[in-house]
Amino acid sequence: MTDLFGFAMHRDAEFYGPNRLTLTRRWGEGPQACVIGHNPSRAGKLVEDNTSLWWNRWFREFGFGGYDAVNLYPFSTSDPSECRRIVATIEHGACDVRDDLYFVNLPHVVAKAKAAAKVFVCWGAIAWDIDFADHVADEIQSGEGPYPDLWCWGVTSSGAPKHPMARGKHRIPADQKAIMWRAAGK
Repeated sequence: MTDLFGFAMHRDAEFYGPNRLTLTRRWGEGPQACVIGHNPSRAGKLVEDNTSLWWNRWFREFGFGGYDAVNLYPFSTSDPSECRRIVATIEHGACDVRDDLYFVNLPHVVAKAKAAAKVFVCWGAIAWDIDFADHVADEIQSGEGPYPDLWCWGVTSSGAPKHPMARGKHRIPADQKAIMWRAAGK
């Protein structure tokens, strides 16, 4: 399969029920990255969205052979407020959804991050539960090794790793070099 620019690309997506656990893109030799966002939008095995298109260009431009995209929350919606509503139901006792988040998604994110050559984070300012985001980062950088550094493309005023689709003056240019967000052991 080829992308919009005529490059051969393997596309895949892994779901757990309606929730997207992983979006995979591979196009060649080179290190494989893991990128951690907030929640999945509409991209899937055969569908790209603005974020996946940005990642495709950026990772190819900077010498990667592909990436696995995972998220703090696996709940597929292009509306972060809908994700927040789902998480609120978890906090009010929706055990079946809690299982999806904590017993399926969290270990999956950690495994994908630890298997990658380099890990990028980009949940942006929409991540309202900073304690949970920190918990995910802690899980990636503890337990069994390896203990990867976490990279990003810029930070918000609150220190959150910027999302490539940030708007206005926060928009990340296509040639932005990665910066360290959190070194392992910190």
